[in-house]
Amino acid sequence: MINKNIITVIAATIAASLCCMTPVLAVLAGSSSLVSSFSWLAPYHNYLVGFTIAVLIYAWYDKLRPSKEIGCNCDEIGFFSSKIFLAMVTIFTTAMLSFPLWGDRFFTSAASAQSCSAGACSSTTTDSQEDKRQNEEADIGSLPILKYIQKETTDPTPYRQVACSGTGYKTLDALMAKKQAQVEQISPPVLLKMLDNGDDVTLVDIREPSHKDGYRIDAMESYSITYGKLYFSAFKELQDKNAVIVVYGKFGLVSLFAASTLKEFGYKHVYSLKGGFDAWKLAGYPCEKIKE
Repeated sequence: MINKNIITVIAATIAASLCCMTPVLAVLAGSSSLVSSFSWLAPYHNYLVGFTIAVLIYAWYDKLRPSKEIGCNCDEIGFFSSKIFLAMVTIFTTAMLSFPLWGDRFFTSAASAQSCSAGACSSTTTDSQEDKRQNEEADIGSLPILKYIQKETTDPTPYRQVACSGTGYKTLDALMAKKQAQVEQISPPVLLKMLDNGDDVTLVDIREPSHKDGYRIDAMESYSITYGKLYFSAFKELQDKNAVIVVYGKFGLVSLFAASTLKEFGYKHVYSLKGGFDAWKLAGYPCEKIKE
């Protein structure tokens, strides 16, 4: 017959790990309702972990302590009351309780150790992407640019564009790919629609004087801040951190790095113009002569 202490350890282990295992189980089972079924356990996660460890320690103490009754070997009757089975339960408990520390390496929907310890047990990837999607949907009403991006994704406006396959430098291309994952690029048609409709947008021209050719994109609010001066001039020139900011350079490469820097500074809605000013000009969109 199985030892009562071992039963308690197994039950406590399952209860302690269930809330953090639920996102993975829900994905495997294809049931989103499964997540909410055990979400009530999340606030008690740390207490359940502590209780499980305490019971496990006591189970080993009870198993290893010398018996005071002579000739009694009752505790060792049966496999499920043996030390071997308790060792197997210990391995199972260790794997389950440590799941938040390693689960995300195998399951993208696994909860993080940080969220579990905080009593949230939210997944590191799936939930964050879902939250981001919901936040973007909620912001669409207040940010017209998201509507334009959404429309251009499903029904793109044709415009002349020179394809860019990279710089040819492995390290730089890797950094560029990293910035592209951090900063959303918008096409010239998206920016044109915003300007034509009079939507609030702030343009930041980060081109060097030698790259400007005497022209810039015509906009009501526009700033000329080279990438080298961005670190010192951004806070002074760009007062509103909630404004929609579109950064553009000559080709759309340096603007990615500049936009990423602004996001690190705390600006919330920063975009990079894909293809830069050259793509804008090639599309035949209106330009303004720079006043000397």
